[in-house]
Amino acid sequence: MHVGRSVALADHAGHRPRERRPLTGVRALGVVKIVGIVVAASLCDARPATAGPQTATSAPAPASSAPAPGARPSPPSIDALGAPDRRDVERAVAAITDHAAKPDAELLFAAARACEDKLDDPGRAAAIYKRIVAAFPDARVALPAARRLDALRPRLGAHGETAGLAAELAQLIARADELPAPAVLVRGAQLADGAWAGAPDAALWLASWLRRTGRLVEAQARYAIVIARWPATPQAHEALRGAVTAALDARDWPLAERLAGRLPAIEPADRRVRDDLRASAARGRRRACWYAAAWIILAAAFAALLASLAEATWRSPRGVRRAALRPPIEIVFLAPVAAVLIGVAFTAHRLIAPAVATIATGGLLLAYLSGATLDHLHRQRGRARLRGVLHLALCVVSVVALAYVALTRDQLLDLLSETVRFGPEN
Repeated sequence: MHVGRSVALADHAGHRPRERRPLTGVRALGVVKIVGIVVAASLCDARPATAGPQTATSAPAPASSAPAPGARPSPPSIDALGAPDRRDVERAVAAITDHAAKPDAELLFAAARACEDKLDDPGRAAAIYKRIVAAFPDARVALPAARRLDALRPRLGAHGETAGLAAELAQLIARADELPAPAVLVRGAQLADGAWAGAPDAALWLASWLRRTGRLVEAQARYAIVIARWPATPQAHEALRGAVTAALDARDWPLAERLAGRLPAIEPADRRVRDDLRASAARGRRRACWYAAAWIILAAAFAALLASLAEATWRSPRGVRRAALRPPIEIVFLAPVAAVLIGVAFTAHRLIAPAVATIATGGLLLAYLSGATLDHLHRQRGRARLRGVLHLALCVVSVVALAYVALTRDQLLDLLSETVRFGPEN
């Protein structure tokens, strides 16, 4: 075949008229090959489909048959319950619970959790949990479903008569950060003070919300109401623990130690919690004492350095007293560096920025008082070694006290200790 094509091309290149030649052996063999390929392809197309793998020349597989009239589609997957749109989650839950075929227990459990977490409908979640316990008693999620059902029943009432209040509490908990604080406080107080089974949970949540938003005095009062009104409930135990935490946040160490001593210590876990809270209160009391001592040291050091500058200025001649207030050379070099550090802290590490600003500003002031005094004395009297040593000691002690005040005020001591122990990556 290739020989024949070459001859034809050569004839065309020489502009000679094409002659009809008999098929040579090579050309005949090429024609036979082409005819064989065409016949094989036609046979493959006409051959009925078999159970073997589909080839490139075979016809595409027919599409899946449409569902029979009246049949419901298969339930959605668990991923559909995590949709950001509330309406999509509602449709997914409805499709799972209303499916005609026997649904999967884990899929039902996921739908119930979606009713609690995304739809804020505890009554509907309880109904699904009850269905799981009744229809799938041996399923892996039967025990968690029973526990969640027991947790929701007190809020819903014996016959579901307070399901509306339970749904309102769930919606308030889910949207508390989006609503105005006065509206949250008013509606939370109404649910907490009402006569229904979910009032202890509402009162405990309201106290925790007040503590989280920084209203520690009101939170302490709400915790006390929960403890006094429902003393023998799990909510009272949680309220007592929350009251200790609120006292620690308010730095009321005696109250924190007193409340921590009232915590039950029957189980080992309870004893560990009580001991940790007591240790936190004792540590806070020690730090408060050191904080006060650091302020006293700072005040005394600044007063001593200021008195030294005043004494050096007063003893100098009248014409050169203004020169004592001239900034020393150290301030000229340190001020830009301090400004850069403060700027970087406020732009990249806002958590430590106030502490960096306090330490840098206080250090500059200390350097100014000490450097201006020693420079003025050096110009007027020559060297002042003893005063220089005293200034150095005062500056070192003052910087340590200033750093402790800044770190304690911004609650960075624990963060600093963890960073030193485990490294900045952890």
